[in-house]
Amino acid sequence: MTTLASALIAPADLAVILDRPDVKIIDATYGQPPAEVGIGQAVNFDIDLIADPSAPLAHTIPSPESFAQAVGNLGIGNDDHVMVYDHTGMAFAAARVWWMFRLFGHTKVQVLNGGLPAWRRAGFDLQAKQALPPKIYTASYRPELFKRYEDMLANVSSGDFTVLDARDPRRFSGSMAEPRPGMAAGHIPGSANVFFGSLINPADGMLQPPAALNAFFADSQADLSKPITCSCGSGVTAGVVALALYEIGHTDAAIYGGSWSEWANTPGAPVATAKE
Repeated sequence: MTTLASALIAPADLAVILDRPDVKIIDATYGQPPAEVGIGQAVNFDIDLIADPSAPLAHTIPSPESFAQAVGNLGIGNDDHVMVYDHTGMAFAAARVWWMFRLFGHTKVQVLNGGLPAWRRAGFDLQAKQALPPKIYTASYRPELFKRYEDMLANVSSGDFTVLDARDPRRFSGSMAEPRPGMAAGHIPGSANVFFGSLINPADGMLQPPAALNAFFADSQADLSKPITCSCGSGVTAGVVALALYEIGHTDAAIYGGSWSEWANTPGAPVATAKE
């Protein structure tokens, strides 16, 4: 399996290859109405639409077959080089979509570093979006990149893999109430906190350079010698942590799909706080 040297692409580098027929651009903006213009011939990817419609939790991953059908309908094939961006920059759904493509076997996928704000700041234009001709796409599911509740519960006792929680430190410690009403505050016992926001440079909205990323992960005191699983509130910003890990050589971090939304609402699930 091909492993790209970096999961990121700079705006200037994307501009050079934008017109290549194998380059496909995805607008992964979440929580906003779809924009009529985008980078290149961008197509929209909504993590709540390309999801399992029968699942009780938002943006639960779809079946490989459903993912393949949806991606093919967007005009993307297995040999295409997929570039993902978000209107908000690096802080939200672009990394989640990057991880989804990798979960279903696509290796040629990168995130635009800094997202749309960085593209516009560099002086590059936007153009009207238009549908692309559909393609046949085949998904190859990689189960090692996905964790379920049962996996996480077993790991509390076994410690077979390291769990990194991407939420705000106050949510992790339980000192701040969860934004979802009625949800317990705290974290999965044995997990470490790496706030996704700390991995983004506030000066330019881009992912921190590798030296800074290594320092943040070192501060978490997490054991990165084990396999790693990332968690968050609902499985979205965990992708930012997985993306950052990729950039420092940990290319196969998994994501706990249900994340805290599932864990905190499951009767009997153990919850730790800073006081413990």
